[in-house]
Amino acid sequence: MQRLILNITLLVFTTLSSMSAMAHDSKVKYGIAISHDGEQIAFGKSGSGDTALIFIHGWSLDSRLWQNQVSGLRI
Repeated sequence: MQRLILNITLLVFTTLSSMSAMAHDSKVKYGIAISHDGEQIAFGKSGSGDTALIFIHGWSLDSRLWQNQVSGLRI
């Protein structure tokens, strides 16, 4: 029983602590591009300028991984 309570507590804590990371940045424009072999590639575009900086996340992650870096570099 104690193990069940511990698991539920950890689940609730994990869910609540990740909610702030789930909010989308209103300054980022999201879209989908189609690759030459027909695969969908999701992207987010923000800022302006002549130089593009591309962030690529790992397998089980998404663009939220780079949220703090992008906000610090935005022009």
